[in-house]
Amino acid sequence: MTKFVFYLLLIFLIIYIISPWDMHPHFFDDLGAFGILYFLWRNYKKYKRPISYYYSKSRSQGSKKKEPYVDLGLEEAYGLLGVNPDASWEEVQKAYKDKIVKSHPDKVAHLSEELQKKAKELTLQLNNAIDIIRRYKKA
Repeated sequence: MTKFVFYLLLIFLIIYIISPWDMHPHFFDDLGAFGILYFLWRNYKKYKRPISYYYSKSRSQGSKKKEPYVDLGLEEAYGLLGVNPDASWEEVQKAYKDKIVKSHPDKVAHLSEELQKKAKELTLQLNNAIDIIRRYKKA
């Protein structure tokens, strides 16, 4: 059932319940109208999409929300990866790969929700750190 049909039925039933006269006496009483209204409401809530549906992974990178760790400094980025600031790009990449393998959310999918959230946050931080270092090294 589309939202339009749902709202149309909802408005019709509310007007019918509130109205002082019946369109079809002995055919459709107010108690029946309340029952149908309740049934429609329960079905609407059951099929309502969760908010995560609208922010799925299928969206393009351009419309993706900004990561919360934008203010990470260069020194903090090196510290997060565990390498010295004078390390070569290959060393930085190796450290990044080692850390990302251990903390990737797919690796902890069998663990608790809390650990999955922490792994996701750490992965976002590591991705942000490598982006900052890449911009610095390429410039």
